[in-house]
Amino acid sequence: MKGLPSFLPAKTILIMLALLVSMPATAEIKSMNEAINKAGRQRMLSQRIVKAYALQGIHIQEEEAKKQLKNAVGLFEIQLAELTAFAANKRIRLGLGKVEQLWRPFKATATGPISRAGAEKLLENSDDLLRAAHKVVKLLQDMAGTSSGRLVNISGQQRMLSQRLAKFYTYKIWGFKQTEIIDEMGRAKNEFRAALEELIAAPENTRELNNKLKQAKLQWDLYKHGLERKGKQIPLIMEVTSEKLLIIMNEVTGLYAELPEK
Repeated sequence: MKGLPSFLPAKTILIMLALLVSMPATAEIKSMNEAINKAGRQRMLSQRIVKAYALQGIHIQEEEAKKQLKNAVGLFEIQLAELTAFAANKRIRLGLGKVEQLWRPFKATATGPISRAGAEKLLENSDDLLRAAHKVVKLLQDMAGTSSGRLVNISGQQRMLSQRLAKFYTYKIWGFKQTEIIDEMGRAKNEFRAALEELIAAPENTRELNNKLKQAKLQWDLYKHGLERKGKQIPLIMEVTSEKLLIIMNEVTGLYAELPEK
């Protein structure tokens, strides 16, 4: 891909993105941890879709951003169907109904023409979709009542924050609501830092999880410093860095989902 930083070959980026978004056709959810993981991934996708839309607006990795957006929309719909089939009680079904109600107009805007008006609409609506998706995660976590389910939720939220920060950073570059965006970025950074510290200290961690969390900490340190830097190549570098952090946290969440449900 033209314009990628020399420290990370284009082939590597394509492989990482393929690993992240590759999903089979709708499959049955077989455990509470898996349900929490997929419901949590919906939160991330609500932010990733908006970021991918905005990347096209500022002409950064436009072709890759188109693929990101298409894959994220498709994955959101697959997981929504899976979660609806899994829904174990009326409260969860109602929660998923609210997600679907918000999703339809959101999807229509996200898959429409790229414009500042569309970007502003997505920015306004993405938090409503995020809150509705988060409510489903919490309902599933409460139903599970396990420490592993809680860890899946927390680590899954880190995936969302990696994309939330990337979303706000991209909108900042595009010239949207600077004060409000900077405030939101500050909150998201604090949330990520606090949750990462909690995950690192979790007694349930395996050796593999500890190693992955060390990688996450190193990548997070690079990412948070980059968010405050300025320069022509910084938006491109930040997109690459946010993708690496997302992939690591996706792996961490998957490992927590494999822990015994107790």
